[in-house]
Amino acid sequence: MNEAKSKFMPLPTWLYVIGWIFFLYLFTSILHFSPTQPPNIIVAGMYLIDFGVHEVSHMVVFFLPPIFVASAGSIGEVLFTLLLLFATLKAKSYFAAMFAGLWVMLGLMSAGIYMADARAQSLPLVGPSENVQHDWHFVFSQLGILSADTFIGGAMQIVGIIIGVASLLFGLYLIVRKLLLKNSPVHLPQAK
Repeated sequence: MNEAKSKFMPLPTWLYVIGWIFFLYLFTSILHFSPTQPPNIIVAGMYLIDFGVHEVSHMVVFFLPPIFVASAGSIGEVLFTLLLLFATLKAKSYFAAMFAGLWVMLGLMSAGIYMADARAQSLPLVGPSENVQHDWHFVFSQLGILSADTFIGGAMQIVGIIIGVASLLFGLYLIVRKLLLKNSPVHLPQAK
């Protein structure tokens, strides 16, 4: 077998197809994501990690001005998932990158839902006291753009969906490429 073929997606093609179908299911689950009612245990687990990163991000930047501390949670949540995506691509774990891309989608969906809730403030909040401040209500109020909360939050969610669709298409490309490599003749270098 050609070395390039053995390193590129070394498992049988049918496993990647099953994986892609699972990721399609994950994509549709993330589309229906709600922080108060995650659609399944997998998305709930991913969100729990995102939520932990969100809260830790506030603590890491506690010394900065309040507007940065308030926005750091959602920013950290999204940056964490982007870091996962970058790490999988750098490691050339391309099929894992599809999962990481879906996690970026979840991070953007979560941040977008939180941003869009800035005026309504209907999401339950968690904090060290009973009087917890809504991060994005504070940030958007300080910036004078509170009335744009649903537009900004919706835009974040749309970017998340685009990244999710791109991740699925990338996975489909990988499977097709694997099939094409499998069916192409092997060209071994000739000995001199």
